[in-house]
Amino acid sequence: MQMCHNQNIMFKFVSVIYFCLHSLASAETHYIYASGQQFTPEVVTVNAGDTIQWEYSSGLAHTVTTGTKCFWDGYFHASLASFNPIVVWEVPLDAPSEIPYFCLPHCEEGMTAIIYVNHVCNADVTGDEFVNVNDLLMVIDQWGTSNGKADVNDDGIIDVTDLLEVVGNWGPCA
Repeated sequence: MQMCHNQNIMFKFVSVIYFCLHSLASAETHYIYASGQQFTPEVVTVNAGDTIQWEYSSGLAHTVTTGTKCFWDGYFHASLASFNPIVVWEVPLDAPSEIPYFCLPHCEEGMTAIIYVNHVCNADVTGDEFVNVNDLLMVIDQWGTSNGKADVNDDGIIDVTDLLEVVGNWGPCA
């Protein structure tokens, strides 16, 4: 009887982990359009792990080039033109908090923009500046209780939502 009970618990645990891993769609896609000599919007705020999609709308060929004062900083560069109308970039978890960028051919004419990156770390319930297995284990250990530290989303109960927050914010806090 005890073995069946343990298998049932293990099945539930594996099911929850499977659900969590397949529910990481919390990352958003942000769209930026290049038209004429302008990025629209010029300022975008994203979370680390989100996706940015630049779309060529009109005008001459453009680039998406990170850096300031029209000088590439070596971080990111891609062509954006009629022959390559979409550039997709996933914001790395360790991305800097501010990412200025420009269009290389049109920078002197003011075709510049900036990405502000939020680094969400509410899921670091252990306080070690990493969201990792230790945080996951704390949420599982306090499952069904109302311990404030493992209640990542502050809804008063530690449950699958908190587990999803931990899995969805996996990695170092910046």
